[in-house]
Amino acid sequence: MARQKKLRVQADGKRHYINVPAGRALELHNYLRTHRVRSAPPQPSFTGFDSIELANGIDFGHIQALLSAWI
Repeated sequence: MARQKKLRVQADGKRHYINVPAGRALELHNYLRTHRVRSAPPQPSFTGFDSIELANGIDFGHIQALLSAWI
C-alpha cells in the first residue's frame, strides 16, 4: 500500500488552502464543514489533487489538528 502524504494547510499570499487527493476531496470538505470550518467546495485540478480553499480568519493550528485526526 502506498504511503499517503500528510495533508497540511498551505498559503499563497492571503489565500489558504489544502490540496487533497481528488478521490477524497469532497469527503474532507464535508468533514471540515461538520467541524464548523468555513471552506469552499473542492476545486478540481489536473494534478490528481483538488484544492479546498479556507475562509480568512480561521485558526490554522486548529485546522491542522483536524487534518491530522482525519483518516
